[in-house]
Amino acid sequence: MAARENQGYLVAVIILVILLLCLGLSTFLADAGRRQSAESLKTAQDKLAASEAVLESYRAKANVLEALVGDFGPSVAEVDAEIQTIKQTSAKPSLSATAKDTVNSILQKVEEINGVYKKDMSGAAAVAGAAAGEARTWRSRIQTLTTLVDRKNKDNKTAVERSKNDEKEAAQKVKQAQDLLALTRKTMDDLNTQLKDEKKRSLEKETQLKGELAEAIKESENVNNDYKDYRAKKDSEISSIQNELAGVTSENEKMKIKINGYEREVFDRPDGQIVKVASRLQSVFINIGSEDGLPQNETFSIYDQDVINFDKGKHKAKIEVTRIYPYRAEARITEEDPTNPILSGDHVLTATWDPGNKVKFAVAGAFNLDGDIYDDRDKLIKMIERNGGEVVATHDSEGTITGKIDASVRYIVIGKPPTLAEDAGEGLMRNSSAIVAAMRTLEAEAKKNTVEPIDLPKLLNRMGVRAKPKTTIIQSGNIPLPSKSSRDSDR
Repeated sequence: MAARENQGYLVAVIILVILLLCLGLSTFLADAGRRQSAESLKTAQDKLAASEAVLESYRAKANVLEALVGDFGPSVAEVDAEIQTIKQTSAKPSLSATAKDTVNSILQKVEEINGVYKKDMSGAAAVAGAAAGEARTWRSRIQTLTTLVDRKNKDNKTAVERSKNDEKEAAQKVKQAQDLLALTRKTMDDLNTQLKDEKKRSLEKETQLKGELAEAIKESENVNNDYKDYRAKKDSEISSIQNELAGVTSENEKMKIKINGYEREVFDRPDGQIVKVASRLQSVFINIGSEDGLPQNETFSIYDQDVINFDKGKHKAKIEVTRIYPYRAEARITEEDPTNPILSGDHVLTATWDPGNKVKFAVAGAFNLDGDIYDDRDKLIKMIERNGGEVVATHDSEGTITGKIDASVRYIVIGKPPTLAEDAGEGLMRNSSAIVAAMRTLEAEAKKNTVEPIDLPKLLNRMGVRAKPKTTIIQSGNIPLPSKSSRDSDR
């Protein structure tokens, strides 16, 4: 039983020891847990502070993003304050290195975002047309760009509509052109068909013409042979005819010029008629005036009404024009036969004038109008010109020819060759061979151009002028004869 009690004590001691051991172990474990909990608390507090700092940085970042994006509360003006808040959070000494790195990373990202914002906004001002210093956000920029895009889309829509209208008009024009092209092609097809038919007819006609041409060539060869024979026989005849024709042509050309000047036969037809006689005033009226080219002081010879050959007849009176009207003229009577008075209807005639024309004269040789020994060629020329004529060819006292005779010259007045000595005084007619040669030359030209020769008495008779009686100059002793110049001055 004692053994049993000792065994019980032993068990109790063992239990007590075990309990003591458990108590010590629990105490040790409790103290170790307390120390570990304190360390965990401090670690948790540090983590909490770091988390708050990081959270504050993220909050500031969120505010910056909201401000830059726009329309979420914060304004762009608060961005710099939020960035400063992150910088202050990063500078806290209680932050762990990991938390500080996180906050610095957030600060770097925010500054990077802010830099991108500033860059975007600096380029957007000109596009959006915003005033300088105006707060802008990405959202407002998007709205501005959206407005611009809408405006551009509207412009593009207008342009598209205009383009569609242009395209529609172009399509109409293309259709018209296509219709015209189709019509043109149809016309061309018709023309080609007609052309083919015409070519066929042309070929048939060509074949026929070739046959006819061959026959014509053959006939032509026969005709040519006959013609050669005929031509050989007629060549000599043609040559002679051509020579004669050349001469006749030359004569015809001259005669044409002369016929143009002879529209009236001067001495076969009168120049006009007496239409009224005023015997008491010694004047008459004729049916010729300024419209006919009548010159002042023109002298006319008067012939009876029944005279037809004026060359053989004698004039019965002479008149001189004193006043000219368009279709008539008044003239004074300078010579009249009382037994054969001037009557209305009598013919008037002058050799130096044709109505509307000046009669052209050539003068050759020496002339004596007043019966002295002096040459009156110059005086005769002036007399012809006063009576409406025109002297186009003559010669001087040395035989030098002036002017030219052609087919338009009506008369050549031929005088006498000089008859006095070569050493005669100034103004006297000289027996000069040069004057004789000049006379021959002018007469030859007149004959060549079918100019009518007329002598001095005939010319004076046609002009109604009579030569003065011959004057005889008697030279006594050594008194020289007067010169022509002094004679003219005395007159």
